[in-house]
Amino acid sequence: MRRVTLMWTIFPLLLAPASPALAQQDTLPVVRIAFVFDGPVPNNEEFLELFAAEIREVLRGEFDVQFPAAMTREADHTLSGVSRVVDELLIDPRVDLLIPLHPLGSYDVTRRGPLPKPVVAPFVMDPEVQSVPLADGASGVRNLSYVAQATQVIRDLTAFQEVAPFTTLTVLGNPRWEEATTAITDGATAAARTLGVELRIIPVDRPIEEALQAIPVDAEAVYVTPLLHLTQPEWDELIAELNRRRLPTFSMVGVDEVHLGVLATMRPDTYFPQVARRVALNVQRILLGEEAGSLPVFFDCGERLTINMATARAIGRFPNWNVLTEAFLLNEEETPPERELSLVQAARDALEANLDLAVQDLVVSAGEEDVLLARSALLPQMGTTATGLIIDEDRAESSFGAQAQRTFTGGATVTQLVYSEPAWANLAVQQQLQASRVERRREVRLDITLAAATAYLAVLQAKALERVQRENLLVSRSNLELARVRRAVGSGRAGEVLRWESQIATDRQRVISSESQRALAEIQLNRLLHRPLEERFATTEMTAVITPDGRVRTTDPALITSDERLVRYGSNLQAWEVFRNFMVEEGLSLSPELNQLEAAITAQRRAYRSTTNSFWSPTIALQGSVDHRFARGGTGSSGFALPDLPDGFPSFPQANDLSWNVALSFSLPIFNGGSRIAERARASEVLRQLEVERAAAAERIQQRIRSALHTMGSSYMNVGLSAAAARAARENLELVRDAYRRGAISIIELLDAQNAALAADEAAANAVYVFLADHMRMQRAIGRFDLFMTQEERDWFITRLDAYFVLAGVSPS
Repeated sequence: MRRVTLMWTIFPLLLAPASPALAQQDTLPVVRIAFVFDGPVPNNEEFLELFAAEIREVLRGEFDVQFPAAMTREADHTLSGVSRVVDELLIDPRVDLLIPLHPLGSYDVTRRGPLPKPVVAPFVMDPEVQSVPLADGASGVRNLSYVAQATQVIRDLTAFQEVAPFTTLTVLGNPRWEEATTAITDGATAAARTLGVELRIIPVDRPIEEALQAIPVDAEAVYVTPLLHLTQPEWDELIAELNRRRLPTFSMVGVDEVHLGVLATMRPDTYFPQVARRVALNVQRILLGEEAGSLPVFFDCGERLTINMATARAIGRFPNWNVLTEAFLLNEEETPPERELSLVQAARDALEANLDLAVQDLVVSAGEEDVLLARSALLPQMGTTATGLIIDEDRAESSFGAQAQRTFTGGATVTQLVYSEPAWANLAVQQQLQASRVERRREVRLDITLAAATAYLAVLQAKALERVQRENLLVSRSNLELARVRRAVGSGRAGEVLRWESQIATDRQRVISSESQRALAEIQLNRLLHRPLEERFATTEMTAVITPDGRVRTTDPALITSDERLVRYGSNLQAWEVFRNFMVEEGLSLSPELNQLEAAITAQRRAYRSTTNSFWSPTIALQGSVDHRFARGGTGSSGFALPDLPDGFPSFPQANDLSWNVALSFSLPIFNGGSRIAERARASEVLRQLEVERAAAAERIQQRIRSALHTMGSSYMNVGLSAAAARAARENLELVRDAYRRGAISIIELLDAQNAALAADEAAANAVYVFLADHMRMQRAIGRFDLFMTQEERDWFITRLDAYFVLAGVSPS
C-alpha cells in the first residue's frame, strides 16, 4: 500500500462538479469520519484522499461528510500504539465513524468485540489466517464491518509455487505487531502446511541487515508482507539484496512493489481503488441504517498474476509456459524492439525488399533494352573492315599485276534504312509491350501492398484476440474468487470452485492458441518484408471511432477512412449506389490488368496494320561504302606494265588505291507462298481475342470492385454493431455476476454469460480489422492505395467525387 500511485484515481473524483444537492450541504446530516494509520508512511496523505474522495462521491447529496484533520491519526507501527489511538477515537464524541487505513489497525478493531461506534476496516488480509470474527459472510460483531478476500494467503502461496516451486518459504514480516504476530504466524503456518510448505518467519526491523543475515543460506523463496515501517531506501535495499542472492520474491501488497523489483504478485493494480469504493458503499449502508456487523465482508477484486521479467532475468528464474500464458508481464523484453512498424511503413518496406517485385524490376529493365534494340534498326548502321591477304607466288605472277602476293586493304560501310514497315511496326510493338511490362510491375506492387497490409492487420488482429483471451482468463479468475467467497460464506458448493478451476485451464489453452496465432502472423509479415522470420518488432495500434450517429472512422491518418468527409457518401442507399458507380469508373481507369491488355491490343493493332501494309509497302535502304588499298608487296605488287604509246595517242587509265560506291535499294516481295495472307489473318484473330479478353477482364474488375465495396460496407456496419453487442454482453455479464454473487442464479448461467461476452468481445475485436482488411481489398480492386496518397491527392479525389455526385443529381447527404 505504501507504494501505490493513486492520483489518477483520485483526480476525477476531486474535480467532479458539485451536484445541486451538494450545494445545499448545510441542510444535510453532518458525518465526521476519522482515519487511523499504523504509522508514518510517505503516501499516507495520498491514500487518505483516495478513500475520502470515494466516500464523498458515494454520499454526495445524502450527507455532509467531513474529515477533520484532528481526527486523522498516525500511530507508531506497533499494535499497542495503534490500539491507543483507536481507543481515543472510539470514545471521542466528535467521531461518528472510524476507518483504520492500514493492516495493523484493521486487525486491532477485529479483536475488540462489539464496538461503541461503527468501524469499517479495509485491510483484513485473510480472515482464516488472522482468526477474525466471521459469521455467515459477515463479521457478526456489532458496529464492525471489514473487507477481506477469502483464503488470500493460500492463493498467494499457490500462485508463487507455480512461478517458482519451493518446499520451504521465508516470510518477511513486521516484528512490531507484537501479540498479533503470533496469531497471524500460527494461522499462516497452518495454511501453508495444507500445501506442503514449511514457513520460516523472519522479522524485518532496523537495521535491515539483521533480517538479511537471518535469512538462511538454503532459502528457496521469499514472501514479502506489508513492511510499512520501512523507509523507501530501506525497502529498496532489502529487495535489491534479495535479488542479488537470486531469491524469487512475492509481494502481498501488489503491483507497485513488483514495479520496484519484486518478482511477482497476485493483486491487480485496481485493488486499492476497488477497496476504497467498497468501503464507501459500506459507509453509505451503515449511515442509512444497516448494522455494520451484518454487511458482507468478502469481495472479489479480481486476480491477476503480474511478473517482473527483468527481475526474473536478474535472478535466473523463469516461469514455465503455463504461468506465462496467464501472467501480465512487466519488462517482457530485455531490450525493446528496435523496429517499429506502422501500416504505411510495412507496405513501403515490402515494396523495397520483396523479391517478387525485384524480379519485375528486372523484367522492366530488360524490356527497355528491347525497345532500344527495336529502335536501333531505324538508325544508321556503320561498319568497318580491314583485310590482309597473302596468295601463292605463281598465282600473283600469273595475274599480270592485278593481284599482288601480299595485300592490305581497309574499308567502311554506312547503311540507312529509309523506310521499312516491319522495322517501324516492331518499334511500336516493343514500346507497347514495355508499357504492358510497366503495368504488370504496378500490378505486382499492388498485390504486394495488399499482402503486406493484410499481413500487418492480421498481426494486429491476432494481438487483439490474444488480449481478449487474456482478459477472459482474468474474468474466470475473478469468478473463481467469487465462487470461493460463496463457498466461504456457505452459499456455494465445492463443485463450483472446481468448475471454475477447470474453466481456467480451458482459458489457458485458448491463450496459448492465441499466442501461437500471433506468432504465425508475425512470421508471415516478416517473410513478406524479407526480414529474419522471428525478428521482433513493435506495432502501431489501429482502431475505429464510432460517432454518436453510428458512423465509423479509423484513427490512422494514413487511411482515407479517417477523413470525415468520406463518411457521408454512403449515408443512404442512393448515395451508396452513386459512390459504387464512381469507384467502378475509377477502377476501370486505374486497373493495371486492363492497362496491360490495352497495351497488348495497341501493339497487336500495329502488328495487324503491318501485315496489311506488307502487300504494297517496299523496303528502301541507302548504302554507301569506301575501300582503300594500303599496301601491296611481293610478286605482282608492281602491277602490269603497258607498252609506251606514240605521241598523240591517249594513255591507258590506271585505278588508284581508293574506291567508293553509293547504292539505293528497293525491295518488295511479290509472292511468298501465301505466308503474308496467313500472317494477316492470324494477326486479325489475335486482335479479336485480346479485345474479347479486355471486355471479359473489365467485367471481372467491375464485379470485383462492386463485390469488394458491398463486403466493405457490410463489415463497416458490423464494426458499430459488434461494439454495441460487446458492450451489452459485458453489461449483462456484470448483472449475471452480481446475481450469482447473491445466489440468485446458478454457475451455468454465469458461464453462459461469460462465454457470450467472450464471443462478443472477439467479434468486436475482429470487426475492426476485418473492415480494414476489406478496405484494403477494395483499394486493390480499384488499383490504388490511399496509404501513399498525399493530402492534395485526397482533396482532388473528394473534389472529383463531389462533381460526380452533382452530375448524377444526387446529394451525398
